[in-house]
Amino acid sequence: MQIFHKMITAIDITSRYVSLARGRKSRGILTLIQDFYKDLKKDENPSELLKEFSHKIRPDIEDIVTVNFPNENLLFYTIDVPSGLKPQEDKDYARTEVSRLLNLPANEIVVESIRNTLNKMLIVVSRQRDINQVVSTIAQAGFLEPDVVLPDLFKYFELIDLPTTSTSVLLLFTPEYGAVVIFIAKIPVAIRTFAYSTWELMDILVEETGITQEDIHKKVDALSTSNIASLTSSLLTDLPYTVEREIIFLLNTVLPNTSIRDVSNFYVLCDPPALIEFYVRVFNQFESFQGKVQGTKFSVKCNEVGIGVLGLLVRGGAEFGKNKLVQA
Repeated sequence: MQIFHKMITAIDITSRYVSLARGRKSRGILTLIQDFYKDLKKDENPSELLKEFSHKIRPDIEDIVTVNFPNENLLFYTIDVPSGLKPQEDKDYARTEVSRLLNLPANEIVVESIRNTLNKMLIVVSRQRDINQVVSTIAQAGFLEPDVVLPDLFKYFELIDLPTTSTSVLLLFTPEYGAVVIFIAKIPVAIRTFAYSTWELMDILVEETGITQEDIHKKVDALSTSNIASLTSSLLTDLPYTVEREIIFLLNTVLPNTSIRDVSNFYVLCDPPALIEFYVRVFNQFESFQGKVQGTKFSVKCNEVGIGVLGLLVRGGAEFGKNKLVQA
């Protein structure tokens, strides 16, 4: 049993890989001490890899366990906050509204709400049965039941700090989906996801250039060659049109008097981060974004493990209060 320090186990499960990071929290310092990663083979069950990881680390009963919750099982809504509603009443009101919208009993859904300065609430919704399935999968693999089940998209929020307090949009591209997120005063106001995969882009780069996925994750010098830059630009040519449509729809829904040109900044976040510069270059050439696109700055160093599992590790450390991350 751990007495003199706190241990965090972060588990990141995607359709492409399973990743685990283990950290120690002591005196406000979160230290990465172990990490494991394995690609999933076709039709392979993540549970088998989780069991393998569990045998390696031998979980302790006092560990804090965090796991991501699949984006495909989430819904995002933005609703108005009624006048006079107290912050402590937000979650109950949100559950009632979502229950009505989806025509589902309130006890069958799990709701989290985030209030912003516009008197609106961003609501994240999942089914209780889907949460139970994730918890069961982790427990059956030999870990403790998770203390934190974090919506997949939110694991990336743990690593960034947007510098502007005005209206900005995060452009997020991950192995399993793309997303646009409107922020006002650094608080997420609305989220819209769409079909996309950075892994598909990487697969093409690997096939066409001979560079490896490991090279891409480690951001080796080979990524700077002109042929990779040219190939990446051609593969991303149509993406700004898709993203533009998603942003316009979201703005019209949540901020009807705001156009895409009113957005002060667009921030690009890619998983893996080595791809960010290619996306920024393509988007800055697109008229609607007017050269206002820049890569997202990370609040912690992201050079040892994948940013998904790292975000989950940071979130786990936050259960013990604010933390500063170091990577041993």
